[in-house]
Amino acid sequence: MPLPGPSTRSHNVLMERRNLQLSVSSLLGLVACFAFNLWLFRLGALWGILGLNVTKHVAIAVLCQNLGVDRTAPTRVPAAVPPPHVPAS
Repeated sequence: MPLPGPSTRSHNVLMERRNLQLSVSSLLGLVACFAFNLWLFRLGALWGILGLNVTKHVAIAVLCQNLGVDRTAPTRVPAAVPPPHVPAS
């Protein structure tokens, strides 16, 4: 019988991928959005604000997709019910 208390985590848990971990391509996309917004602000304040608005919506969409918002749960196949056992007389 194990001792009471919190169970220890296995050492492989530390190597699992976190939900909000940035990949190289997403980091490049973030830097590109930042540079594009700076360039739009050089054209004018209205263009910069419009660019920030678009970037905000894209960032929220990526965050929701990464967190799994509106993701359908995997369907479970019900287990087969065994036929009733009828004793032979």
